[in-house]
Amino acid sequence: MSRLDHLFHAKASRLALLLQLLATALILGWLPGNGLKLAAMLLVWAAGFRRVSGREALMFLGVNLLFAAMNTGALQKGIFRFLHPDVLSMPMWEFFMWGFYTLNALRLIGGEPPRERTRLALTMAVAFSVPYSTVSDPFMLLLVSGVILLVALALFHEPADLAFTGYLIVMGAVIEYVGVWSGQWNYPANPPGGVPLWFITMWGGVGLFTRRLLLPLVRPEGGAS
Repeated sequence: MSRLDHLFHAKASRLALLLQLLATALILGWLPGNGLKLAAMLLVWAAGFRRVSGREALMFLGVNLLFAAMNTGALQKGIFRFLHPDVLSMPMWEFFMWGFYTLNALRLIGGEPPRERTRLALTMAVAFSVPYSTVSDPFMLLLVSGVILLVALALFHEPADLAFTGYLIVMGAVIEYVGVWSGQWNYPANPPGGVPLWFITMWGGVGLFTRRLLLPLVRPEGGAS
């Protein structure tokens, strides 16, 4: 494959992943019924990702299990609530969403995985996750999570770290506003626009730690997407 063909293929793949995200948001917001939403999402994801490696599949499963547990804590604290739950106060599609978000980012941005400071990144990720299942006040959650994210970005600020962080914030804005405005979930106290500002720190932190912790798992030997 020539360099020009490679560049064209890479751009086409990234466009397909962006369209995959857009289609997922449209399904989330406007396709009726949780079961139908999930079925349509799985079809869109399969078409966009095509072949999924064993490492990616394990990552997808692990991330979904982790966020299901974190959501349970957040729901119990009243940080937000789903309006049409199926089980454990969550709709069935929610048990698959975070695996999709992270795999989409890994495929779209890709790049070489970081090869150092993994233990520090894991420590920061654990610290970052704690407020979302323990702090219910929106301002305090924004403050605490923002401080932790700023510290993490001071420690990890390679261009790829910033790219993952920025992309997940944009993704989060799309998903959060579609989800709230279409009546899939809501937040207490009716924040401006329906979405509290701490969504920026939450999604940004997920992006940063996707690069620092998940990229080395799915691409231990590196390689661009």
